[in-house]
Amino acid sequence: MKIISIVNQKGGCGKTITAVNCAAALHKKGYKVLLVDCDPQAHATFSLRKESRVYITDILEAIAGNQELPSEGLLTQVADNFYLVPSRIGLASLEHKLSVRDDKLQILSSFLSKVSANFDYCLLDCPPNLGVLTLNALEASRYSLVPLMACDFSLRGIEILKDILIMLKEYKGSHPIPFYLLTQVDKRYNFSKEFSEKVKKQLGNLLLKSTIRINISLREAASAGKTIFEYKADSRGAEDFLALATELEKITSQSKWTSLFLRGDKFSEVYLVGDFNNWKRDERYRLNKVGEDIWSINVPLETGKYRYKFVAGDSWFNDPHNALAEDDAFGGKNSLLVIE
Repeated sequence: MKIISIVNQKGGCGKTITAVNCAAALHKKGYKVLLVDCDPQAHATFSLRKESRVYITDILEAIAGNQELPSEGLLTQVADNFYLVPSRIGLASLEHKLSVRDDKLQILSSFLSKVSANFDYCLLDCPPNLGVLTLNALEASRYSLVPLMACDFSLRGIEILKDILIMLKEYKGSHPIPFYLLTQVDKRYNFSKEFSEKVKKQLGNLLLKSTIRINISLREAASAGKTIFEYKADSRGAEDFLALATELEKITSQSKWTSLFLRGDKFSEVYLVGDFNNWKRDERYRLNKVGEDIWSINVPLETGKYRYKFVAGDSWFNDPHNALAEDDAFGGKNSLLVIE
């Protein structure tokens, strides 16, 4: 099961609309899909209007208490092979209880491991903050999808989120591979076009090619308790989410991804070189400056062992955030990646 967290600490960026309709689009393409509402505000649950017997609060409480999960109604059916784990406001108090546990970041992972054999994809709709529930979702995820509304405020949160991902990598040795998605794009206005170009320049291949255009049908569908495909299948919103599902399908089915980062505010540009590109500077392996001092890149690699370094100007150096290394032929160190 491929787990994707839909995350942004900023509200109003189209996160829930993205989670609900991306899940529906993947289902429309023939996949078995689970949508988990991890937000106490329960917007994804409200958007689908399905009656439920078991909520994510019940599930996480049972796992935290080493109790058996409910035998009936564990998942709420949206359609054939499309299920929801709904949320409600009580999840907020559970977040406080979990925060004092040593295993506070693994509770959601424990649940998902029990149902993973039944689904191809799992999408996690996260709260608009970076608290314990969001960290649980990031801990459980292989990928994270970050919706960015077409405004400058969206860019200010990228560095904060990247700090959290770095913290996770240093804590457990890995973090979800982040990809960014432009939402609420209005192509009638020059501002949207200029903003899109600015984001593309800043994020490079971290930014998905798909965009979600402004479309009133998306909001109307949520108000009606339906996915965009149930409400208006011939809308621009439906077209955009099918394109997004197709791109995610390609990303998650090709080579395994590795996300690398580097801190430094003195660099003008940074390249990744290694066994995978014959140790040559290549624009495809140029890191993107995603914050004032954070550089990042996503790299698709096949299973194997790889040596690599970073190059900034005339300086070649190993990855300071990767303890796995070996001696090189020049008295220095090569960082190592082991892709399994």
